Amino acid sequence: MMLALAARAEAIDWQLHPAEGGRGVVLTFDAGQRVSYRFECTVNDVIVTQKGVTKLMDLKNGQTVGDDAQAVMSPGAAMMALFGGKGDPRFIPADAVKNPAGGWDLTIHLLKGDKQLTAIGKSEMMSLFTTGYTTAVVMDATARAKWSDFMQRCEAAA
Repeated sequence: MMLALAARAEAIDWQLHPAEGGRGVVLTFDAGQRVSYRFECTVNDVIVTQKGVTKLMDLKNGQTVGDDAQAVMSPGAAMMALFGGKGDPRFIPADAVKNPAGGWDLTIHLLKGDKQLTAIGKSEMMSLFTTGYTTAVVMDATARAKWSDFMQRCEAAA
């Protein structure tokens, strides 16, 4: 039902952006594909966005959600889960916005103490699971160090 592809996470793919203006520290992942990840720290939570998600399925009716400019997201069809490599992904409703390049940008909010957020700093892989295109990102020592730096800065900003 879900398509999972492995993408190699190298230091160049993960970029840490310091807090600026009204936004908190941001960590982004881009493997040069249409899909990318963005994590933004706020006072109480981390805003998690996956951009360019395609091939979403509405689990209520089994129908595919369109990816083109005219597509409409069915109520409750946008679901996403952060997965740190252990246990089962916990899908929660996501905000969905059309991506101008195709597909959807899905966003969820996780409390800073969420177990999946902390697990990624020790994990060999991570992913943002959706009901569509999902990429498994291999976490090497450099990627884990950037993730841990992001989480430490996020906690310090509380």
